Formats: sequence, C-alpha cells, structure tokens
Amino acid sequence: MSSPFKTFTGIDEYEFVPGVHIKAIGGEQVLMCHVRYEPGKQVTRHAHEHTEQVMYILDGAVTMTIEDETTTLEAG
Repeated sequence: MSSPFKTFTGIDEYEFVPGVHIKAIGGEQVLMCHVRYEPGKQVTRHAHEHTEQVMYILDGAVTMTIEDETTTLEAG
C-alpha cells in the first residue's frame, strides 16, 4: 500500500515569475508550496478568492500586503 503523504523529494522547482521559484505538492483540497525568492524579487499583488494562504518563513524575510496593511514577516 502506498502512503498518501507526499514530500518535496523529487519535485522539480519551476520559476513562477522571474526570480521566484516554487516546488508544489497537494491534493484536491490542499496545496503546499516551497517558495524561494531571489533578493529583491516579488509577486504582483493578487487574491486567493476561495482559499486561505498560510506562510511560514524558513529563512530571511518577506514583505506582504493584505488589504491595506503591509508588514514584514521574518523567519520563524
């Protein structure tokens, strides 16, 4: 019987937008991404209409804007 649990092992990274690299795993209801930003790179403002986004910063920091509030999130 194979396990329903997945890992990032063997998942190829792809460049989502210039300078932003993603590895993604998921199923029908959940998507988990490992995202690596090159210094100074960003993703344009967008919305997740039917989902929530959870971020856990492993290293460095990222500045994020939600509605009209901007904050910098740091590792941990």
